[in-house]
Amino acid sequence: MSHFGDFNSENKLRIPLSAFASHIIESDCFSFSKKKTTLINLIILNSYQTANCSISLRIKDLKNDLLDYSHKAKSKDRELIIDSIIKGKEKELISKYAKRYSSDYNWQITLSKRVKELLTEDSYTAEELYYGQKPGHYIRAIIEEYSRLPYYMREEIIFKQILDASNIAIEGNYLINITNTRGTNVIIKPYAIKTDPLSMFHYLIGYIDKNTELSGNELISYPEVISLRISRITNAEIQYISSGKLSNKEIVTIENEINKKGVQFITSEEKTISILLTDSGIKRYESQAHLRPQLMQIDSQNDHLYHFECTETQILYYFFEFGNDAKIISPLSLADTFRSKYKQAYDSYQ
Repeated sequence: MSHFGDFNSENKLRIPLSAFASHIIESDCFSFSKKKTTLINLIILNSYQTANCSISLRIKDLKNDLLDYSHKAKSKDRELIIDSIIKGKEKELISKYAKRYSSDYNWQITLSKRVKELLTEDSYTAEELYYGQKPGHYIRAIIEEYSRLPYYMREEIIFKQILDASNIAIEGNYLINITNTRGTNVIIKPYAIKTDPLSMFHYLIGYIDKNTELSGNELISYPEVISLRISRITNAEIQYISSGKLSNKEIVTIENEINKKGVQFITSEEKTISILLTDSGIKRYESQAHLRPQLMQIDSQNDHLYHFECTETQILYYFFEFGNDAKIISPLSLADTFRSKYKQAYDSYQ
């Protein structure tokens, strides 16, 4: 009888993690607004099927692939060849994932009912072969593997349910009711899930359904085209009986907004912004491409005065680190924002 899923009565496990994994988990708890236990349970539930450390599943996938590829082969040695390949892959996965990580910190977690059920299912007790009768060893391998993924891939795992619902709505042309972290609801015709240019974050892009009556009969102040960062969404409810099909005109509008502003700045309102750059600031602007706002024109009277047609958010993200190499000339409200933030930073060192 398998003991892989045996836990104490409170479903608690103490798991040692490397310093690297501990840092990533703590950071993601903050970034994704999740409690430690919630985050870890989500990691397990949403990544075990694709994780390389789920060795029995990866071996099963490989075996199925090899059988498909070799189905028409007539070689008498086919089974021996397949067995040899599988054993080699198994050895590689064991060496890479079922190993001893450094034990820098001990974490105590409470496993959810679903995770406990998962680890007692026959198809997953197969991991005992690689991790012994210790579910904590397998869970640790999942967490350590997760922590070494790029940020956007970790975001995909934590918000898998939101992304899955969004993709179903996109493919089925359904409306989707979104609730954000502030508790605001908005119903949209979804267009696509996209990442920013550096593939840092995921955004749900869509067109607000103006004919839909929201809870509380509240009027929405959003623009027609909206970009919602996935990690700021708490619930995504598909409206299966309502058509969310985008018109050709709406699709063109969305694509124009994406090309003009970038996915992360669509929702912000564009303004004409003038910035006075030093020689050093001009060199930085010309060489620093990430999040760089598109130049509308250089002033005809002063070749150090740059004019932009973009969002204040993009200007803040891009030019704030320029310090005295970039001075906001207009609008004055944005200049005040920069002045206030610089003063707060200065005051913190007093």
